[in-house]
This record gives sequence, C-alpha cells and structure tokens, in this order.
Amino acid sequence: MVDNAKVYLITVRGRTYRVEVGDLSRSPVEVKVDGEAVLVELPAPEEATPHPSTATRVPPTAAPVTPPPGPAAPAAPPARAVKAPMPGKILAVRVKMGDHIHRGDEICVLEAMKMEQAVRSTTEGVVRTVRVQEGQTVAFGDTMVELA
Repeated sequence: MVDNAKVYLITVRGRTYRVEVGDLSRSPVEVKVDGEAVLVELPAPEEATPHPSTATRVPPTAAPVTPPPGPAAPAAPPARAVKAPMPGKILAVRVKMGDHIHRGDEICVLEAMKMEQAVRSTTEGVVRTVRVQEGQTVAFGDTMVELA
C-alpha cells in the first residue's frame, strides 16, 4: 500500500478498480491501480498546465507473459498512441482526424479525482484516429488518439 494513501473504488466500463493515491503535495505521486504501481507527474500549483502530464509504469515484479506464436499480422504504417495517463472521464476532445499537432498541443481534457487535467502531445504528428469522445470514461493506458 502507498504510504498515507487514500483508497478509492472506481468503476470504469462496469469494472471496479481499487485505486490508492499517495501524497498529492509531491510530484510524482505514486498511484496503485489494482496493485499495479504508476508514477504520475503533477504540475506545480502555480502552473496552468503548460507541460504534458506523464505517467511512468513501475516495473512489475513478475515476468511478463508472452503470447503464443501465431500468424504474422500484415505490417501497418507506424502509429504513435496518446494513452490515458490515469483513469477518468473525458470532458473535452480538442483534436479531430487529420489535424496536424505539435509537441505541447492539448489533445483532450480528462477529469480524474475531481480535477481537470489537460492531456498534451509529447510529439508532433497528424491525428490518424480519435478513439474517445466527450463523456466517455477511460482506464489508465487506454489509447485516446493515434498519430501518424
């Protein structure tokens, strides 16, 4: 358990997650979702979210599971995914398919733990697919936008 953590039971798409949130006065904040540790960078209170939020997975203690070999999928052009940094609700989507975005551009606004968080691009690219819409809930790591 995270030291002095607040524990929440959050339901996303019918599945309930146990979320432990560490000390919010520090950054990064350690958050555990069903026992999986995540470090979440929060902007300083005086900043108006000028930097993209980031989440870093803490390496798991168990060895990863390798899927059984199967037929190779056809190669697709490379895409970069903008993933949800934490579970929450999409309040606004700021991009649409075909938009050219730059590093730092706002992709969407995510409400998590009763706070609004701007999710910003960490790279440049063209929006290939928008996988979220306003009012939708997302889990940590869900792909929100794909860039080409």
